[in-house]
Amino acid sequence: MKIGLTLSGGNALGAYGAGAYEALHDRGYPPHIVSGASIGAINGGIIAGNPPEQRVSKLREFWQQAARGSAFGLAPGSGKPREYYNAAHALQTLLMGRPGLFTPRLPGVLSILPGMPPDVALFDSKPLVATLQRVIDFDVLNAAEVPLLIGAVDMETGQPVFFDTRKERFEARHFLATTAFTPGFPPVEIDGRCLADPGLISNLPIDALLNPAPTEDLLCFAVDLFESRGERPRSLDTGLERAQDIIFSAQSLRAIAAGSAEHRLRRIIGELSAHIPQDGLDNAVAELAQAGRDNELTIVLLAYAAHKHELSAKTLDFSRASLDERWTAGREDMSAALDKLERGDATGRDLGYTFYDARRASV
Repeated sequence: MKIGLTLSGGNALGAYGAGAYEALHDRGYPPHIVSGASIGAINGGIIAGNPPEQRVSKLREFWQQAARGSAFGLAPGSGKPREYYNAAHALQTLLMGRPGLFTPRLPGVLSILPGMPPDVALFDSKPLVATLQRVIDFDVLNAAEVPLLIGAVDMETGQPVFFDTRKERFEARHFLATTAFTPGFPPVEIDGRCLADPGLISNLPIDALLNPAPTEDLLCFAVDLFESRGERPRSLDTGLERAQDIIFSAQSLRAIAAGSAEHRLRRIIGELSAHIPQDGLDNAVAELAQAGRDNELTIVLLAYAAHKHELSAKTLDFSRASLDERWTAGREDMSAALDKLERGDATGRDLGYTFYDARRASV
């Protein structure tokens, strides 16, 4: 069975996706194809752009770089002190950026003041280029032994754009485009198109793995960084966090539902066409029959259930403590998902389709 891995965007939450990959690596489930959006594309680039024995260490190197410069000492374990600690690191990111990832842009936020020149973003992501060149071997990546597909959105048309290492040569600018969440980061021009972070329309690019429709059995691990389920809001901050989680996770759930529905229809077409004599078929029916499939699709979904001390600004919290927690959560959640998969404890089964909902409740 071919193994696919799709990784969602979520900025500092991306340490969860790295931890999830570590569990796949340790349990012997190497992906044969990877798709990613935003920080998921960077994690995916590190996975596809290194030999298997170096992938986890390079992921750790990237996330250690992301945590560098955390300014507020040891983290409290939980409660209000931890919330204040996380908030301080989110504020640090807003004011100072992150070493090796992005820096404040001028005029940036000052462009809203009278007399200041206009600007399109708050941060400059150029420091990320050197970091990517250190953690990704672009020759390995572009050899496409493990194909990587990353998403973006065309800021003029609103249409999704995908790049595929089997079709084009990747450079650092492709990763700058997929991480350019507006207005945080400036759009990137590639081939005449103004491109930005696909989280605006599709934060978990599972459709990139399902289009064109695969012809072989596919086991797809879908790692979302936002969880649609959660507690009722109890403050402005928890309300904002819930809204953020629902907006992004709903995209993922719709994409999975659409992909599974299309696969079911293709299986039905395949089943029906097998009972139709092939001699004398008119062109329209023959073309329809070619859309049929007889392969199996299995999707395993896991999502980051944020700790209670996380805030709505969690995507900006790059503290070492929070990144380590998210990495550990990803590793543990993926390990539990693999246990569920190996037991055959499916959440749902349909014609040619099996779904494992491995998400856990909030912690």
